[in-house]
Amino acid sequence: MKAAEWIDKVKAARGWETDYKVAKELGITRNAISNFRGGRSQTMDEGTALKVAHALGIEPAGIIIDQVAERSKDEGLRTALHKAAAGLGLYIM
Repeated sequence: MKAAEWIDKVKAARGWETDYKVAKELGITRNAISNFRGGRSQTMDEGTALKVAHALGIEPAGIIIDQVAERSKDEGLRTALHKAAAGLGLYIM
């Protein structure tokens, strides 16, 4: 899942209406969110993924694995990562 989609999940789950609020509450820059939205950054780094997971109340490894898989250009690796996460019971949307 793209980083912007994860940000939208946080907004919906927390009832936050603006990207500014998300940035402030997650402790990331508004520019980082703009980069996610504009496609300049398709994925989050592990630190941001950890913050998003905490905001959503889910296992961080699931989002971290999802973002690593999203960065991979190898379809087989992406599939393997998602299967591994599912096999461990990790939450990946």
